[in-house]
Amino acid sequence: MKQKAFSADPLDRIVASLHEAALDEARWPDADRLIGEINRTSGSALTLHERQGTPAAILLTRICLAGRRRKDWEFRYFNDYWAEDEAAPRIARLEPGRLVFTGDLYTDAEKKTSRTYNEALADTRAQNGLYLRIDAPNDLGVVWGLADSTERGGWTSDQIRLLRELRPHVRQFAIMRHALIEAEVTGTSATTLMTNPRVGVIHLDRSGRIATANDRALEMLRQGDGLADRDGLLRARLPEEDAELSRLLARALPPWGVLGFAGSMTVSSPKRLALHVTPVGDDYPHFRTRGLGAVVLVVDPTGKARIDPAHVAAALDITQVESKLSVALAAGQTVRDIARATGRTEETVRWHLKQIYRKQGVKRQVDLVRRVLSLESFGAVSAPVSAPAESP
Repeated sequence: MKQKAFSADPLDRIVASLHEAALDEARWPDADRLIGEINRTSGSALTLHERQGTPAAILLTRICLAGRRRKDWEFRYFNDYWAEDEAAPRIARLEPGRLVFTGDLYTDAEKKTSRTYNEALADTRAQNGLYLRIDAPNDLGVVWGLADSTERGGWTSDQIRLLRELRPHVRQFAIMRHALIEAEVTGTSATTLMTNPRVGVIHLDRSGRIATANDRALEMLRQGDGLADRDGLLRARLPEEDAELSRLLARALPPWGVLGFAGSMTVSSPKRLALHVTPVGDDYPHFRTRGLGAVVLVVDPTGKARIDPAHVAAALDITQVESKLSVALAAGQTVRDIARATGRTEETVRWHLKQIYRKQGVKRQVDLVRRVLSLESFGAVSAPVSAPAESP
């Protein structure tokens, strides 16, 4: 492989862009575009999934090509290709942290016959890309797929080295965005986060002292519920958690000229709170930017967000009854569970399933569940799922 030297400055620029994207969803294409410009790649696909369960639940998907988010491809891949993609189960078994060439995930015979390889990857210029699997807390996993290198002659060792250096920062971006989706905070900018009642937002100055906090965070600090304000410093109630928080803040607020790291932890309280620390730059979009060093988000979801049945009905072109049944299956309910909850017979529920299979061109329940779960990545969330209630 050819060698080209990377300075620390390009890495710093990308990491700062990823930090901004973690706080502001609209900035993710900018971060991906910057990665492409600096590391000479043509796009990426980022997926956060549950490591347990069959099929694995897809919690977040972001596909960018040429610096533009492609929601059409996010839907097309999971709707048309995922269930039959020969590489999908192999990616799930990859050793965490190991970069693998896309071509090595398909056999020579599959490269001649695979729809995914010859259609999806060819159309998105990703047949000669790379895949990286990264483990995350709470039985979550991150898969980062890179489209083809734009370098003549293919991937270079310095390109791969930079991707490895970016690994923890991309992982943290996925964790942060998923936490906000679970709290039903989607499409939120960094500024409007301050007014959101579901998320505590605390701004720290460069010395680590509390500068500002929104109403939700102030309530948490007053109650001393897992977190507290001690002489202007953010502290955790339990000693072991306070030590971990101190380490997170030290990594996010290093001395001048040293790259800051984002990080996450869990804080004990009557509910377990997810705490995310993110360094910010001088252009952070808030009225007190001068001297601001980090943003702390404290997420207290009242329950895991679920897919909106109305969104599923529109996306899959099925009836509301069929949509609610499909979402209930994706939530883990059985045909018997749904029949009991709705007062229908199991035969009636199965009849509805056959209509959905026919419309979707699938033959198995697992394929329908995969298709429904793929829609969760678009941020179409609502209250917890209930079983279908309308009359057939």
